[in-house]
Amino acid sequence: MSIKKVGPNLWQIKVSVRVPGKVDPVKKQERLSGTKTDAECRQADIIRQLKESGSLICSPDISTFKDAVDLYVAKLTAEDRLSRSWRRHVESVSGEFGHLSLDVMPDYFDAWTRNRALTPYRGKKRAAATLNRPVEIVRAVYNHLVALEQIQHNPITKVRFPKYKEKPRDRYLTCEERLRLMNAIRERRPDMIPLIQYMLLVPCRVSELLKARREHYNPFTNTIYIPDSKAKIPINKPVPDEMTEYFRSIPEDCPWLFYWKDWRGNYRPFRSIQNAWRDSLKIAGLSNLRVHDLRHISATDLYEAGNPERMINDVAGWKTNMLTNYRHKDSLRSAQSMVFKQHVETVAVGECVREKSG
Repeated sequence: MSIKKVGPNLWQIKVSVRVPGKVDPVKKQERLSGTKTDAECRQADIIRQLKESGSLICSPDISTFKDAVDLYVAKLTAEDRLSRSWRRHVESVSGEFGHLSLDVMPDYFDAWTRNRALTPYRGKKRAAATLNRPVEIVRAVYNHLVALEQIQHNPITKVRFPKYKEKPRDRYLTCEERLRLMNAIRERRPDMIPLIQYMLLVPCRVSELLKARREHYNPFTNTIYIPDSKAKIPINKPVPDEMTEYFRSIPEDCPWLFYWKDWRGNYRPFRSIQNAWRDSLKIAGLSNLRVHDLRHISATDLYEAGNPERMINDVAGWKTNMLTNYRHKDSLRSAQSMVFKQHVETVAVGECVREKSG
């Protein structure tokens, strides 16, 4: 795009714009008599008119929302960032809106989200996370199209689709509950004991540990190297002394840090532990406990053990001080553990009060 002076008060305006509905950019030029400011205003008008003349779709290969979702899923799969749980959520959204065109989808989705927020589920108001998740997925799909230059802008804006404030989960396990949980896992799936034990000691995401390989463990530093975390940074996880023997005794022909053995004696990685986790909770008589809660429980324990918050954030992979939100709040425990600075005592003597050093 350019504005060039070709004579006294005469300007040549050239515009090249990617117009929705067109594969190639649309070019237009004209001459205008007037000041340079007039030429700049006219150039802006041409760009606006060209963009408004087409639809949201720029590629004939992408006509429905399902087409866009397929591209988004392919991208996450290629980057090995598509977890099973996220895949289920994406497939659910695609099944609900996949038949809609990209032009119709924003308005339909707007009405759907508003109605969902007002409609209770099983007599209760829907949780903020439940309302936010479809919006996050749809916004991510459109953002991917923007990155591919298939559409000009993302219609799922934060103004039109505001995020509901989520209340951080605050689930903690007592010593008795931990014992019941470990006994239930030992009964249901004993191969999972090292995995759950480590997660109770070190704040991790289960997806990081399921992909961790034997070469990621360093016996000299006694740490586990996570090359590709959700925070998109490499992270080193410490190994507690009580688990050092386990990691150093992993069979040499086993490529995984956490594994199970099939009936033939072959070492296999855990693909998912959700079914075994749910069964273990039923056996242990525990409710409202997710695998991800172990990440917050272990962070709380490290904090109460006296470790600096900065160190815990580094190990957990939190770029900001998320420990303030996710650690367990217990005012009674805090009150009983409070340490006071040496202070000045006041002793009453008759009607006077004198101060002496404590």
